[in-house]
Amino acid sequence: MNVPLIISRNKKYGNNYWNSDGPKVGMREVILYSDLEFEHWLLVETDPLVESYCEQPREISYELDGKLHTSIFDMWIRYVNEKEMYIEVKYEAELLPNHPNYLRTMRQIQAQQEWCRREGVDHRVITDKIIRASPIGLENRLKMLSFVKSQQKANGIECVFKQITKHNQTIGNLYESLKGEYSIIEVMNACYWLMYKGKIITNINDQLWSLTTEVRRNEQNEND
Repeated sequence: MNVPLIISRNKKYGNNYWNSDGPKVGMREVILYSDLEFEHWLLVETDPLVESYCEQPREISYELDGKLHTSIFDMWIRYVNEKEMYIEVKYEAELLPNHPNYLRTMRQIQAQQEWCRREGVDHRVITDKIIRASPIGLENRLKMLSFVKSQQKANGIECVFKQITKHNQTIGNLYESLKGEYSIIEVMNACYWLMYKGKIITNINDQLWSLTTEVRRNEQNEND
């Protein structure tokens, strides 16, 4: 497993420094150096297809205009199917030819792609356009993750899961079907946990978590 490199805060994005515990990495402290990297981390940490990850995992060197430069990947990801991928997080504007850092950005990406090709791993550039496609989804994932970090397991999760079918139903309907056995908060927390584990699918990108949030079983993850 990769070990994150420590970057001086006054070297890169020092004013947008984030840190949080990461459940998928044994609750160790995860350090992000920009708002965009933090939001990308939210997507990664709440993706049930991700088994593990490491932020700032590796530094490589490349040449540009006769000078040696270095580049640090923003994230390494290992998926549950054992596939590995290195990620570079960029703003869409940096990939446009009229951006002042365009040539350096493209050379950096090329160097990363060349390194990944030699190592036999995938590489992907993810932009703010992708990461911020759903502000509602990001807010929902933050709330879900906040619960997951604070609890080892939701109360009544097995009973709640049994009431969820392959057809859409609202969390309010789910609560009613349990006939008062669990509180609304407990039902909501169970849905957070089940979504985080990939057991259910919700309309997480369409509306904020509420009693009208729709849930259904993830039939591609029916291991229980």
